[in-house]
Amino acid sequence: MIRNTLFLLLLTALWSCAESDSEAASISDSGSGVGGSLARFTIVGDYLFTVDNNNLHSFDISQASDIRPQESIFVGQGVETIFPLNGFLFLGTQNGMLIYQIRPGGVPEFVSSYQHVISCDPVVANNQYAYVTLRASGCRQAVAGAADLLEIIDISNLNNPQIVASYDMDSPFGLGLDGQTLFLCEGAGGLKVFDVADPQNIRLLHHLTNLNAIDVIPLGGLLLAIGPDRIVQLDYSDLSNIRVVSEISIGV
Repeated sequence: MIRNTLFLLLLTALWSCAESDSEAASISDSGSGVGGSLARFTIVGDYLFTVDNNNLHSFDISQASDIRPQESIFVGQGVETIFPLNGFLFLGTQNGMLIYQIRPGGVPEFVSSYQHVISCDPVVANNQYAYVTLRASGCRQAVAGAADLLEIIDISNLNNPQIVASYDMDSPFGLGLDGQTLFLCEGAGGLKVFDVADPQNIRLLHHLTNLNAIDVIPLGGLLLAIGPDRIVQLDYSDLSNIRVVSEISIGV
């Protein structure tokens, strides 16, 4: 258990350097790598997907000794993050969220988009909703008048995403989702934990102000909170008693 956790910590540290037919249905998240909402790469089955500022790239990694580029697709300006779910890829960009389906051969195909004011924008999702943070504070790309928000978007119809709720936040960064529990980072402002069972009436369960958290990875009762200089592991198996289990320094 300790070895596995340390391995996950090392993988997370790398972050700081940064179903209509049978085959499509077989491309699920069962072989996905675990990453945070600010990740710029993800693994789904035998394919690696990466984003740069303008493009979505896919690679066949079924043979480790022979990694093969598959597709490079121009998706627009300001692509920042990538999140996999059920054979789809959700891209967070500076002016919205893009949804792509992973087609046979690991080829991404555009499905739809949701647009918002220009800001910094990670995203996580489940089968019903996508959760997007919009950060204007400290985001060089943000336009004048942009707000710091959490937006909840109904993606039950992936062809027509619709916003259902918006909440003011304080300089939000990355976020993570475990069932109906949403973890939201606010940098030096700490880590907020919400009950999001009712998207139009989310409830703040905890505000951990002693953490400087930029991104999080929930792992079924354990939470990896990534900050600028350390990774903190928290036990949230009891949401009424979230506690620090360990921490490790990273960077300088």
